[in-house]
Amino acid sequence: MTYSVGIDLGTTFSAVAIVDEATRMPRIVNNGEGAKITPSVIQFIDGVPRFGTEAESAFNAGELGCVATFKRGMGSGKPYCYIDGKAYTSEELSAMLLRHLKEEAEAELGGKIKDAVITVPAYFYSLEREATLRAAESAGLSVKKIIDEPNAAAMAYSLSHWRENANILVYDLGGGTFDVTLVKMGHDGELFTVTTRGNHELGGRDWDGRLESILHAKFQEELNEETRADISTISYVKGLAKGVKKSLSARESVKVDATLPNFGRCSVTITREDFEKCTADLIERTGDLCRAVLGESKLDASNITDILLVGGSTRMPQVSRFIANIFGKKPIAHVNPDEAVALGAAIQATKTATAYFDLSVKVEDGKKVTDRKDLSDNFLSSVKSEKKLSDVGLLSIKETVAHAMGIIAVNDDTNMYYNEIIIPANHPRPVRSAKKFKFYTSKHSSNEIEIYVLQGSSENPVDCKIPYKYVVTGIRHVKNGDTRGTLVRIQYSYDDNGIIHIQARQEDDKTDLTIRKDAVPTDISKYGKSVEKETRDVPASFLGLQTGRSANQDVVHKFKAVTFSNVEWSNYDNISSHPSGAKYNEPKVHVKANEKAIEFHGYNISAMDEGVYYTLGNDDDFEIECDIDTSDIKPHPGGNVNITLGIIRASLSLNGGDMFLDGTPVATVGSRFTLKMSLSHGGHYEIYIDDKLVGSKDKPDERNVDVRFGLEHGGHHCELLSHAYISNINMRQRANEDSENSETETWGDE
Repeated sequence: MTYSVGIDLGTTFSAVAIVDEATRMPRIVNNGEGAKITPSVIQFIDGVPRFGTEAESAFNAGELGCVATFKRGMGSGKPYCYIDGKAYTSEELSAMLLRHLKEEAEAELGGKIKDAVITVPAYFYSLEREATLRAAESAGLSVKKIIDEPNAAAMAYSLSHWRENANILVYDLGGGTFDVTLVKMGHDGELFTVTTRGNHELGGRDWDGRLESILHAKFQEELNEETRADISTISYVKGLAKGVKKSLSARESVKVDATLPNFGRCSVTITREDFEKCTADLIERTGDLCRAVLGESKLDASNITDILLVGGSTRMPQVSRFIANIFGKKPIAHVNPDEAVALGAAIQATKTATAYFDLSVKVEDGKKVTDRKDLSDNFLSSVKSEKKLSDVGLLSIKETVAHAMGIIAVNDDTNMYYNEIIIPANHPRPVRSAKKFKFYTSKHSSNEIEIYVLQGSSENPVDCKIPYKYVVTGIRHVKNGDTRGTLVRIQYSYDDNGIIHIQARQEDDKTDLTIRKDAVPTDISKYGKSVEKETRDVPASFLGLQTGRSANQDVVHKFKAVTFSNVEWSNYDNISSHPSGAKYNEPKVHVKANEKAIEFHGYNISAMDEGVYYTLGNDDDFEIECDIDTSDIKPHPGGNVNITLGIIRASLSLNGGDMFLDGTPVATVGSRFTLKMSLSHGGHYEIYIDDKLVGSKDKPDERNVDVRFGLEHGGHHCELLSHAYISNINMRQRANEDSENSETETWGDE
């Protein structure tokens, strides 16, 4: 016989559960020792892992070769510990524990485990979830789903205590992580996760650490010796603290008689009052997250029907009193905090995969948030009487994403990076969102788009988690793709496990482009600063994925900033020698540019006609504003700065020159001035000099329109420096009509 099981892979304890076929109710599967929970501790003896109470006892006694609380390192990829010189990652240790749980459960059940639902903290990021999935697969488990621990606990509770319209707050304080989740009981056994907050680096282990400090201080006072410097004593006290903490949950004070390695026998007394004072800041951190959940849900504490305590650390009396002070009511005690999560996972193991939800968002205070109209209207509805559901088949849950998904983008002015939210936090999962972008291709480059994925709602990218850097490759160069661009559709999704996926397609293709994962740079601080001015420092992705924002709506702006990444460079000065015999003091490329300035210069040149070009569609809207300075053009007889935008032309020398509109002079300028030129409505041209309109004309053209900044130098030999400056450049081009609304249809795995 085969079984679908639920596994609570806990920081301190783990458990396996199934739904009994006869009763249709979940139950815990005993381990090989006849216990319902298994310590999440591993002891290595001669390289062989050992589990169970013996491993836990060895750890508590401070023996070497033991490791615990390794769940905290999930997703980092770094070694969590070294035992006998061998490195072990949290993922590898979790795989060992999961294999042990699987084998013992199969022995108890007398059959094979077909698949499993694995639990994770709700606030786990995508990297931690992926690592959990890999660990389970490495352990020989086929993972049906990953479920958030508070949601699993809510399912176990709801089965026997269903009350329609109840708002249940799940306070989950485990050994290494903390989550607080608001769950709504809807109609017909349907649970909805409303919002969740958490800290996967806050848990009972932190309380243990504070107690260890108290013990060391007491021992030092008693012995008049420093005990923290001795490795053996540190390990011993670490194990001792766990037992003392449990005793303090039942008594006001505990007398600790200990024999410390290298120090001898010692006796001290620890009071619950001292312990709670020392950990007051930790419990307050959980309170801050509880209040945040209320704020995001727009509820008062009085609107919470019940508070459900989950996780062994909630047995500390400090927790119940603290919760009662916040919510004005005592938490309920209807579930075993050590077993509820595994029982809920077993219920979920009976379910089929959830269909993808349509993206439902709205804008509040200029920020994209989840639109949950289906819940908000019923938040304050009267709670109906309690009843027991007769079968797990009557119960279901809609989970949400804990972290918003965004990408690093560049703002409208191309001077700052920001977090462009794609899928907001607390949106039901699984969910997809697809956007389309105009990407300029080239025959001479690899045509790749870089995407830095963010998890978090902060506008500043460096305040978010950056789990992935994706690179979209294989984009075809299309006809006129360097000037007109091609459409690239990028799809972002959270799957049913809360893991991020990125897909991309070009134009209307039915197959995905190739995407690879590159390592995220170790130093990402520059994404919290102004955009670098040097073109080479601005990845193409940030230019291609420049979506723009509005204060009141989430749309792509009509205009987008144009950068030199889209510009064609030309250089015609290829002389290898000079008749005068003079040496070159300048490189062959005489145009230097960054995002805001162009400098033309040359030395010992015979002829020069070079510059920066940009080609527009004849129906594009475009404007450019810049400062001109030709006062340092010094060759004899001279060179000219040449500027064009379609029928607008300027030919400027040392003392300035004339501005032409369709061949007719419209203004005479000096050597320094501010120029603004624009093309709109498919052929309406305007010229501004120092903010004054000097000429305008309508002349539609079926051909593409060239924009040029160039320096012309006559066909003679000159040994004098020739240079001119164009600075404070601001170019904006109308966004492609197809991408003015960047949202596009999503697609499945075809």
